[in-house]
Amino acid sequence: MENIKIDQLGYRPSDPKKAIIPQEVTEFDVVSVSDNKVVFKANASESVFCEASKETVRIADFSAVTTLGEYRIETSNGSSFNFPINDKPYGSLRKSLLDFFHYQKCGVDLDAGVWSHPACHTSPAFVIDANGKKTGEKKDVSGGWHDAGDYGRYIVPAAQTVAQLLLAYELSPNPDNEVLDVTWFEIEWMLKMQDDSTGGVYHKVSCKGFNPLNEMPEKENGELLLCPVSATATADFAAAMAMASRFYPEKKDKLLDAAIRAWNWCVKNPDVPGFKNPPGIETGEYGDHDSSDERFWAACELFAVTGDDEYHNYIKTREISIGLGWSKMGTYGIIAYLLHAGNKADVNLTQKMKDTLFSAAEKIFEKCKTDHYGISLGTYYRWGSNMDVGNNAMTLLLVDHISNGHFPKNENYREAALEHVHYLLGKNALNQCYVSGFGSKPMRNPHHRPSVAVGKAVPGMVSGGPNGHTRGDVILHKTCEGLPPMKCFVDHIESCASNEIAIYWNSSVYFVLSYLGF
Repeated sequence: MENIKIDQLGYRPSDPKKAIIPQEVTEFDVVSVSDNKVVFKANASESVFCEASKETVRIADFSAVTTLGEYRIETSNGSSFNFPINDKPYGSLRKSLLDFFHYQKCGVDLDAGVWSHPACHTSPAFVIDANGKKTGEKKDVSGGWHDAGDYGRYIVPAAQTVAQLLLAYELSPNPDNEVLDVTWFEIEWMLKMQDDSTGGVYHKVSCKGFNPLNEMPEKENGELLLCPVSATATADFAAAMAMASRFYPEKKDKLLDAAIRAWNWCVKNPDVPGFKNPPGIETGEYGDHDSSDERFWAACELFAVTGDDEYHNYIKTREISIGLGWSKMGTYGIIAYLLHAGNKADVNLTQKMKDTLFSAAEKIFEKCKTDHYGISLGTYYRWGSNMDVGNNAMTLLLVDHISNGHFPKNENYREAALEHVHYLLGKNALNQCYVSGFGSKPMRNPHHRPSVAVGKAVPGMVSGGPNGHTRGDVILHKTCEGLPPMKCFVDHIESCASNEIAIYWNSSVYFVLSYLGF
């Protein structure tokens, strides 16, 4: 079963269906599980070499099989996992990806089965300066989501996550009504992170370092430290609050006021250097020396909501940037402008934004065409590579939406995005489903403290995925040193560089499934 790679959760009848099989196999059968009858027989493709996995493989295309049922692929040297073909092959996957955010809640009594725990991190946080010294101020910043496998809470990735969830709600053909309630929990916390006197936004709150891997959140009793205001956090906050004001009309004034105060801080502080952890702070840094893309996003969101020339004039003088990850956020600004600037949009600027976004999507799509697993990473697999898989698929789908399916070269970006989903759900070099609780070979041992403490993975978590840079992760380096990048993954609790989880990895995959209507 390990040498035939498929989407372990299955396929919809009309979707393209491709498996990866070994090079020595030239023919394959699709067999009905119910009666062991061959329903489809075909030749595989010519053998092809995959640079990312250092394999020579063949592609088995069984798109012609559309009858509902449960199947497996058989070859002369083995068979695949069983998989369904039906209208809803992914079952509760999309719901579980969203439910994950419930398990990450901080500051409240959590009712979550074996992962339940009393309220954590409820004490006021000490404000510290860039030198790590306490300023004498304290602030209530309870609430929000634990960011990843640790218990820190960070504004920069929070803004990405909020944006992706709200876009999923906005653009899905069948949006989940609970998205707004789920996301509001994080937004309420983000509002607490704004400095009342200046409008700037504190970068993060955490203890000095990480607590033991097997410790539940309420057991982390160290002092909470509120790290200094940063330009990236403040601009991201301004963008996310302005964006949120479109979705929460009853809170619009409060959200927009917070966004404008944050924007004004950005205007008064144009040259603030990038964030660095103060001395003694060892938790996630989310450092970024360049806040221009975050400021661009903020201006686009504020213009989309207010139509004020101040923001429009700023946008017109800035470089149009691309990115959906926490260090590069420009695409969110482009989408806000293209979808919501309305009749105040500048024609030339609109076209420039479209050209920039379409060019980025085309580069992603070209990589898909040369990758025999159908994804867009080439040979570059880094920490959180599955975020790149999700974000690249999301870029393709945003272009699908902006262009109403009319691509510059009549290319099907939706199908390419779906191939990224198939990769995450098992059609990859390791035959690994990268979502906990799903598939025949699910991720079981995440670098996630509540899961480690309980001894069972919270369901619906997206693993970080293969990471070709193994040094710095003892388990990953010991297991995977010298392996090709697509195979540099180990399902182990101590492999933070390949098997941690994060809120903004879940949100990108959630967007893709939502947009595709699963």
